[in-house]
Amino acid sequence: MTAKLGLQGESHRTHALRDELHQLKNQGLAEEINKTMALAANFMNEGHTEQGEQLYQTILTLEPDYPPALMALAQHALNEQAHGKAQQLLLRGNDKAQSHRVWQLLLVRAESGLGEYARARQRCLQSYKQTQDTAFLRQLLVIYLKEANWLEASKLAKQCLRDDPERGELHYTYARATFELLKQHHQFTQAKLTDCYQIHLEALPFVSDQQANILNAQLGELDWYTGDIDQAQQRLEGLLAAQPDDHALRFNLAFVYRTQMAWEKFYSANEAGLDCGRRLKYNGDLPRWDLSRPQTDAVLIMPEQGVGDELAYFHNVPMVVERARKVYVGCDPRLEPVLSQAFPSTEVVPISRKDGKDIFVPEHVLADIDSWVAGGSLAGLCYQHFERHLYQQTYITPDVATDAPWISPLAKLQQQGPVFGLCWRSGLAAATRNIHYLVAEELAGWIKSVRQRCPDAQFVNLQYGECGKELSKINKQTGVEVVSLPGLDLKNDFMGTAHAIKQLSGVFTAGTAVHRLTVAVGTPCYVFFAGHKESDIQTPDAMPGNAEYAFSYPPMLKDKQPLLDAMARRMVDDLCP
Repeated sequence: MTAKLGLQGESHRTHALRDELHQLKNQGLAEEINKTMALAANFMNEGHTEQGEQLYQTILTLEPDYPPALMALAQHALNEQAHGKAQQLLLRGNDKAQSHRVWQLLLVRAESGLGEYARARQRCLQSYKQTQDTAFLRQLLVIYLKEANWLEASKLAKQCLRDDPERGELHYTYARATFELLKQHHQFTQAKLTDCYQIHLEALPFVSDQQANILNAQLGELDWYTGDIDQAQQRLEGLLAAQPDDHALRFNLAFVYRTQMAWEKFYSANEAGLDCGRRLKYNGDLPRWDLSRPQTDAVLIMPEQGVGDELAYFHNVPMVVERARKVYVGCDPRLEPVLSQAFPSTEVVPISRKDGKDIFVPEHVLADIDSWVAGGSLAGLCYQHFERHLYQQTYITPDVATDAPWISPLAKLQQQGPVFGLCWRSGLAAATRNIHYLVAEELAGWIKSVRQRCPDAQFVNLQYGECGKELSKINKQTGVEVVSLPGLDLKNDFMGTAHAIKQLSGVFTAGTAVHRLTVAVGTPCYVFFAGHKESDIQTPDAMPGNAEYAFSYPPMLKDKQPLLDAMARRMVDDLCP
């Protein structure tokens, strides 16, 4: 107003006084806020979080969106796992503090905690590009671990280690991600296993406590994979002594005990797989069935693991049938025809499963059952009470139409000589020499060894999945055709495949569903397994099935031909007249 009246000097003095008074007011407010911030921080540090939060909120009433108060509240929310609250607080002041690196790191943590991984990853990458602060790369590693993105975690950890070679969290992430990647993609080659083992040994001096325990547990598994069975047992049992409630660790020991054929220890440790959720995902309140349960029980046998595992534990279904009012048998839908024919008094319940998901059981089954048992637990009960692994030796009597398209070609082969079925790997084709399986060149070596001893031997393909290129390569190297039976779906038609196996002289197989199906049918089965470094490749191990012979070999064996020669010699001696 004074300016409008032309009193310019008075106007300047008025503005100056107003600015001075405003500055004094702001200075006083700033001092008050600083004191309150310090007091609130003390309350939080001493554990009086409610009083501390109240003081921070008071500051925000005086100075809305005050970044230090918002950040302190967000940090506390993150400590309490209140990720949504933390995100809201940080976004509220993001316009003022978006260039603050700690602010952005806290936002990444909040978004990651909410499962907003794509947004958290983008923020990490953008912030790193702007600041070149490697803290954002390390936070990106945390996100990759949460996503189980083992490939990117392994690559990024290796990159970060070049610049920061003594940071423990980087060594831990690199070792863990490399191990999980190896398992995820079944990269069980000698080179991959050796490399992964060395990465763990290099990481251990830089980690401690829980991270050290995890890496040592993984080393125990790697010991088992590479065949150092005594070292695996010593390492895992030592960890378990310090962590007796770690069910996942106890379950890992089950694989060691199985390789050692220490059956009582194996079956005990195998039950820990239920407690840690690695055998099956099922949360039910009903009691678990065992032989002490009333015979008036209706029992559900729960499916678990792969289709080959299911075929193995179905040998023990009659043990339950003889001791229950009603038995429901859960299974992979592909096995329904086989089981309905094998166990007509049961109700077969096809159950589709997905990794990491809870099993869905039909309502009418849940309404009737009194107890349940995991299929993989039946062999332990059978061994405990009857001192054998299989309650019934064979249980599949294949029944197919007489005009099935594979019957005539198979009969023609039988007229030429003994017929052997072949399965040399899982459904995952690999160009590298996986320690558990064979490649085409190795299978060709076995075929040559058989033909040298039995020139009339014929061969039928039982390998499910795409294998045409491998069969063509084998034919070129041996001059022998491995016949694929027409019209037979080896992956999905288990009744038809069982019928074909029943007509064979014997089956040569890896430890797959073909192995389990052959034993269930009763056809002589010769299976090769990666054992331990002292395994005798010349002498098969005693197995519970009828005419079931397991040839174990040191997992890191570079040349499998002596093993294949031993298997060829035994099969020809047993099966060729």
